[in-house]
Amino acid sequence: MADPTLLITLIIVILSALMGAYLNGKRRDRCLAHFERDPVNVELLGGRQIWGRLHVEPTGIELIYASDHRDVQEHIETTYLLYKDEFPQIQAIYRYCDDMDEDELQRRQAMIDKVFHPRPGARLRRRLRNFISLASDSLAQAIGVIVGSSKARGSKFVTEESQEYFTSLGSNLIGYAGTEYDPLLERYVGVKVVVELTEGDTVFEHVGILRDYTADFLEMLDIHFPITQKHPMAAPGAGLETPFLRANRSGKSLYLANAGKNSLLLQTVTAAEQEMSINAVLDADEDLALELPPALAGADIELNIKIVRQLDFIIPRARALIRHKAERYDPDQVFDIGFGLKSDYTTEEKKLHAALDDSPDDANSAVVLGQLLFKRGRLQEAERWFNYALARRQQLTDQGKLAERQLRYIKLKRSEFYR
Repeated sequence: MADPTLLITLIIVILSALMGAYLNGKRRDRCLAHFERDPVNVELLGGRQIWGRLHVEPTGIELIYASDHRDVQEHIETTYLLYKDEFPQIQAIYRYCDDMDEDELQRRQAMIDKVFHPRPGARLRRRLRNFISLASDSLAQAIGVIVGSSKARGSKFVTEESQEYFTSLGSNLIGYAGTEYDPLLERYVGVKVVVELTEGDTVFEHVGILRDYTADFLEMLDIHFPITQKHPMAAPGAGLETPFLRANRSGKSLYLANAGKNSLLLQTVTAAEQEMSINAVLDADEDLALELPPALAGADIELNIKIVRQLDFIIPRARALIRHKAERYDPDQVFDIGFGLKSDYTTEEKKLHAALDDSPDDANSAVVLGQLLFKRGRLQEAERWFNYALARRQQLTDQGKLAERQLRYIKLKRSEFYR
């Protein structure tokens, strides 16, 4: 009678190969998959921005442009591919809530409700995945023992190559189930948290809901995120209107108004090598009139501002970590100065001290100095200069609103207690 061992081994190998191919074809990053088919903005290290509708595959992501794009070589482009081994170049992937229509907002709100109040089936699936992830090392050892035992009973057919194949298959199956379980992070899924995100040489803090995490990414919802914008304005008579800001020029005067629902930060006005520091917070529906110095009054200028947009984002774990629990969003934190990773700010600090020596009532330089000292972690000195500026608040464009916010934030950082 023919020995059925060879036939059984072949059947197992074929079925295992088919299962492995299927699972490998379905193995997408869970956080990225949650943004599937959504319009997103991918920011790469260095500041490059790529817009498109996201499509996720196991080997990378595809961004499908809303309209054809013509590059500098006159090529017509319709998509952009970012491969998995290029993921370390990602700074963040943004999904803007204020760009969504009513149906998209309703679907998103329903998703957030599920994050806060998951159904029993969803909880069971997550617990099962976490259990498999936690037991992955033991399962891999068990598969090795089983394969070794099979080789001992049927060494004629179970070769070294097939033994390695079965062990590899077991590892793939375990990996598909997930090996990213983190007992610290698991407690904060569906909870408002503070995430520290490294951008360049500065670490910033943002408050949002942790929806999920994988080995490579964190997925955060409902972030109020400050975004830097640069707006050119031609010589006197030019106007500007965006969903967030209205501006116009008349002679030496520059008129600015907040057209959005959130606060915005007016940072500087520049022209060539000339710069005028503003450092003023404009809350919703507020306006401001500035008199430009002679060097800027007749020139084409650029207005540098920070606006606040509500968004969800996916960020690489290599540049981000969850630091605190946070019960609510605090608008005082939205224009976070951040903590600097650069070791030497001596030149900038000396310039600001010199400016204050020359003009002791220069409250704006005092605010900038306070921000610089905060970035260096010297909170007590930063607090002194913010108070110095507030004692001269009549010299400040926003009458001290930004300095007051920074003082409240210093108090918060000292306590390290997020309520």
